[in-house]
Amino acid sequence: MMADRGTSSLALLVSIIDQPAETLRQVAASPRRRWIAPLLLSLASIGVFLGLAAPYMQKMAEQAARLQLSTMPAEQAAAAEQQIARFTSLPMIVGSGAVTSVIGVLLSWVIAAALLYFSCLIAGEDITFEQMIAIAPWLWLPFALQGFVQAAWVAATGQMITAPGLSALVASGDQMQDARSLSFALLSRIDLFAAWHVILVYAGLRGLTRMRAPKAITLTTIYAILSLAIRLIPTLIGRAFTPG
Repeated sequence: MMADRGTSSLALLVSIIDQPAETLRQVAASPRRRWIAPLLLSLASIGVFLGLAAPYMQKMAEQAARLQLSTMPAEQAAAAEQQIARFTSLPMIVGSGAVTSVIGVLLSWVIAAALLYFSCLIAGEDITFEQMIAIAPWLWLPFALQGFVQAAWVAATGQMITAPGLSALVASGDQMQDARSLSFALLSRIDLFAAWHVILVYAGLRGLTRMRAPKAITLTTIYAILSLAIRLIPTLIGRAFTPG
């Protein structure tokens, strides 16, 4: 146990690549302040991405706003134009993007920990919610790396990734239509970073419990399905409140 406490967070960030199960076991065994390193990486990822992508996000928001205004009667369009201009301003884009991203990350940690904890509880495993919430930020490291990769793409190409993950397979090219598409939303969540996240979930289950591989695979699969289903909720809400 003393060796676990003596392992630095930097060393754990390295070892999670080749020894994920042992790394997550150490995090759960000595969780104090272990959340700081993954949190800082996640915040840095959000900051770098927004810093590079915000101007392009603003252009996309303005294009979507103009398209929406074109469908309104002239009087309504004139009344809404000033308000839309305020919501598509660069400070608003950066501010709202930062707030929603940070809240989204924190909520994702809690939801992931809850899903894994109750799955293990139902499966008869002896584990605590504190252990799950301790490893949740570390399970999200692939998505922090994803932010840096997407930022590098924006910097290199000068354009946003409009069809992330496997969503290019069903993308129509119409942003409004794709935003309402459940298949687009689902496939956009499936990529190498999501696969790495799922692998870390499996490793966490094996590292924190003594469950056999088939049982861990089953719980990991259930987690992946439920996680994807939860991520479709914003699209379902959008479909309910937009015509078409």
